[in-house]
Amino acid sequence: MKPTRQPRSQPRRDAWVEIDLGALEHNARALRALVPADKELMAVIKADAYGHGAAMCIPLLEACGVSRVGVASVDEALQLRDAGVETPILVLGGVPDWAVPAALAEKLTLTVFTERHLDILATSYRQTGAPATVHVKVDTGMNRIGVPWREAPAFFRACKALAEGPRAAIRWEGVFTHFASAEDPAATATQWQRWQDTLAGLDALFPTGGAPTLRHAANSVGALRFAPALAGSAMVRMGIAFYGYVSGDPLPPGPALRPVMGLKARISHLHGVEAGEAVSYGGRFVARRPTRVATLPLGYADGVPRGLSDRMEALVRGVRVPQIGSVTMDQLMLDVTDLPGVGPSALEVGETVTLLGREGDESITLTDWARALGTIEYEPMCGRRVRRPKGYVR
Repeated sequence: MKPTRQPRSQPRRDAWVEIDLGALEHNARALRALVPADKELMAVIKADAYGHGAAMCIPLLEACGVSRVGVASVDEALQLRDAGVETPILVLGGVPDWAVPAALAEKLTLTVFTERHLDILATSYRQTGAPATVHVKVDTGMNRIGVPWREAPAFFRACKALAEGPRAAIRWEGVFTHFASAEDPAATATQWQRWQDTLAGLDALFPTGGAPTLRHAANSVGALRFAPALAGSAMVRMGIAFYGYVSGDPLPPGPALRPVMGLKARISHLHGVEAGEAVSYGGRFVARRPTRVATLPLGYADGVPRGLSDRMEALVRGVRVPQIGSVTMDQLMLDVTDLPGVGPSALEVGETVTLLGREGDESITLTDWARALGTIEYEPMCGRRVRRPKGYVR
């Protein structure tokens, strides 16, 4: 077996994700200004901050007034702790049995919504003497996870019993719900009324005070579209808005947000194709004229959805050009025949092309990709880019 080599110096990058920390700071400060000063602001950073790099984003978000972060799983939270993140972390998803010891050791806040969760935490307390900090998730209409809102009073009583006395097994800090269709005012109003009824029942359990006070329902779209959720939450959970997007058509009023994620590549090859020749797998694109083709060294393994084949554009020297043929695992092709001003023959291998981002007056966003794919911005944003490094700029 050969001895382990020393790590190589960073090679030249021919395709990369570009994270604009200046845009992230702009968005974070705008959202902090939107949320009243007496309310906490949580940044949801699941899926590695929606693909932006959570460990790099958190210090900046904290500097802009974020007091907590939310993740999907204990695994994600432990990765952040291993990276040195000390910010309070709420695990928004259910916690499996095996993860409880590690979660308690790393002082994670856990979400509970079943009797099984409470039994596990009670057993853990008897074994370790360490109470778990918890938030109760209430399902008011999402029908994903959470204690059903009609059953919440009984569950609240069980939580209260575990949270009282000198040997309290849990520290009951908060309670929350999640809007299923925050862009739909009627659906959101229904969930909000259920939530208010649920909270009234919670307060009735604590006639002399002491009920958990960290109550939250507003997410990015909910905070911007549904004023009662912003006003009536002790904490606001923002996710995709930090990264420059808010779903919904038409867009809700609010601060002007800037996309944070860009995607760029350098031209790896230039060649000509005669009329009648096909480009890429399956021959889905056939040239109708002599065509100048630029190849880029990235594909669907790098987060460019194959579903965008023949349906996306890129910016070459600030000019939109069409992508042609099937996006392959490692490469994709552009038609640069009509590039004005400089002419296709003036292009050179190694020139930078923007697939997501701005060049001059032109820009391509994840909203463009999402509309072409018939999906939402979250999906292409979180698409796993398995081989491309991130570059952080201001």
